[in-house]
Amino acid sequence: MKIRNLLFNALITIGFLCLIQGCKKDYDVQISDKHRSDIPQGVQLLDHTSKTLTVAWDYIDGATSYVVQLLATPDSENPLYSYVTHTEDYYIFSNLEPRKSYYARVRANFANSATSDWSYVTLNDQTAKIIPIYGMVDQSFEIPYFKIIDSSSSTITAEWSFTGFDNPDSELGDTYAIYLYNDAEGKDLEISWEELSGLFATSTSASPKPLRFTFSGLTPDKNYYLKVVDKTTEQESPLRKTGTTPAIAAAVTNAQKSGDIALSQDFSKFVHGGDILFKAAGYTVGSAAGRASWSRASGANPVDEQLGQAPCNLTTEFNVFDGGNVTPEYTKGAGMEGWGKQGNTSTRPGYIKIGGSNALAALYTPELSNLAATSDLTVSFKAGVYNEGGIDYCDQILVQAVRGAEFNAKGAISNSDKVDVLAAELVNIQEAKEGFKSFSVDLKNIPKDARIVFSSDPAGVAGNKTRFLLDDVKVQIK
Repeated sequence: MKIRNLLFNALITIGFLCLIQGCKKDYDVQISDKHRSDIPQGVQLLDHTSKTLTVAWDYIDGATSYVVQLLATPDSENPLYSYVTHTEDYYIFSNLEPRKSYYARVRANFANSATSDWSYVTLNDQTAKIIPIYGMVDQSFEIPYFKIIDSSSSTITAEWSFTGFDNPDSELGDTYAIYLYNDAEGKDLEISWEELSGLFATSTSASPKPLRFTFSGLTPDKNYYLKVVDKTTEQESPLRKTGTTPAIAAAVTNAQKSGDIALSQDFSKFVHGGDILFKAAGYTVGSAAGRASWSRASGANPVDEQLGQAPCNLTTEFNVFDGGNVTPEYTKGAGMEGWGKQGNTSTRPGYIKIGGSNALAALYTPELSNLAATSDLTVSFKAGVYNEGGIDYCDQILVQAVRGAEFNAKGAISNSDKVDVLAAELVNIQEAKEGFKSFSVDLKNIPKDARIVFSSDPAGVAGNKTRFLLDDVKVQIK
């Protein structure tokens, strides 16, 4: 009896389970993706403070709610903060870290658990890096902001900011120290300027003056390591590796075949003057005594009262041949022996400025005595448009080959009305704004007693288009 009851109960249980299994249906549950492309439009950083970020977007018809998130990286799927809003088209994230980087995105939710794809706050077509105290910044932005603006065979121009703005007026009055080292450990000092103040005036739209400095008189093709210290706030940047570019090829003793270089000059010994092209402070010899013989600055804080060595703002310059009692010894030391000039030919760090206000000026090379005979030549050079107060002061420059030029003891031409022009080419340099561009001209049948002349365009005098910048001159047999 007992066994019969057990069998009966087992059969009932099995039957019951079978009944249940027979009634069960399999459901393939899928969330609709018909709203995937209905992403929120107008996603933006509406406002920010040092501790808050306000992210806003446009309403979407049919959306039941929105999810807004802050991420640590652009591609993160693990949000730092996430919030759902049903009635608002914005959300204020608060109690954030002022200088931490965040990335923001928004998604729309629809009925039956359908969602849109994510829409991100962007800057320049990239997911925007957002720092509460600064707002949206470029992906490369770091604190302290510190980058190399330009370098040549003898110069390095750096820009910095400890608050992160390109032209932080709040920092312009601070005192800075800058150090350039020969080694990555920061022990072998090349040069430092330890009391930089008063060089950075408040910026205007016509006259930007960012926190920049140009080191000059450096060794070509060499690595250096740069550090900036804000002595007012005691903030310090890490060492930044940088370097100079290779020097241009030197002239050969007897240039006679195609490719031989008859003359070259990169103005690398021009260590004096502010950097007008890259809007940077620099280093100068500020007194007449210092212009009696050429000298470069080196070592720790090399301010020399007798030589007048000191940092200077970007407007500082003097005529390399006769400005401020320049002597022939200085001109020779600067690498300009045998060169000549007409009008204003001024020092800038690693290059030369030619021309003045409504006045022609010209720079004459030495005679091409390296040439074996009359030759066809290619004259190559780098040029930059002179800009001051947002106005460009050059369109074209005139490149000539001349014979018969004579100069006084300080290098000024004394017989300009008797010079024989052998060849001439106008060069349009309007593309060379905010940086040097390379140009070249071909001159035929040039003898060895000729000079090459880089001059303001006479046609530009009426429009005050007479000032330009020159670097890396090379005269080569074609």
